Amino acid sequence: MLPIGAIIGAALGFKAGGFLGAILGWWLGTQVQNWLADEFGAGSPKTRIQDAYFKALFLSLGKLAKADGRVSEEEIVRARRIMQRMNLSEAQKKQAIALFNQGKQANFDIRPAVAEFSRLAARSFALKQMFVEMLLDAASADGKISPEEWKILLMVAELLGIPQPIFVMLAQMRGFAYRAGGAEGTGRSHQYQSGYGAGFRPQPQREDPYQVLGVKREDSRATIRKAYKKLMSQHHPDKLVAKGLPPEMIEIAKEKTQKITAAWEQIERERGW
Repeated sequence: MLPIGAIIGAALGFKAGGFLGAILGWWLGTQVQNWLADEFGAGSPKTRIQDAYFKALFLSLGKLAKADGRVSEEEIVRARRIMQRMNLSEAQKKQAIALFNQGKQANFDIRPAVAEFSRLAARSFALKQMFVEMLLDAASADGKISPEEWKILLMVAELLGIPQPIFVMLAQMRGFAYRAGGAEGTGRSHQYQSGYGAGFRPQPQREDPYQVLGVKREDSRATIRKAYKKLMSQHHPDKLVAKGLPPEMIEIAKEKTQKITAAWEQIERERGW
């Protein structure tokens, strides 16, 4: 590779400090070019995370679509809608469709792909949370989460290192009430058993802004505002992309922050803050 960074650095260094400046500029330019290659090159950590995210996501969407034994037209439309929201290129669409079709095969195991994404994302909980939230949105698009879908979602959450109570809370934040052993509840007073013994039902009322922020109605303004600020920080599009969120998903991240802001503003109006 032509050391463009080194050449530019040397030229600027020579202009500023003669021969010694050129040597220092060459070294600095080389360091900057190497850093850029590591951060943004084809084999950079960020690129590997983005590729792993993309692959695991569409494989998982295919697996969810086939969870009940058949892929409905509604589920295909749902996957296409996600692709449209991501504004994928034709080549990326073909890749996403191929991964979706692969994931929906009866005996296909998505665990290696999800585990690889989890390994690369390491301690980036916000990125993993964004991943499972997209799967939750896809699974609940028809107003319910089936036991088969729930089992897959639990498996994905476990592979990502997301504790089950936290995962249940993420589902509750989408307007679903926890139900275990035939008894409905908030999810706080029940044991989190396997996907076969637990399920969700859609709430008939409009989406609760308190659920969106993961707080209680009786919480103080300080507590609710703290939860709002934390969610905004976790879902900030620029931060997520910096951690490895595929840039095609930035619009989805923006929609999430808009939803969080709308929930906070609604609570402010209702409480007269």
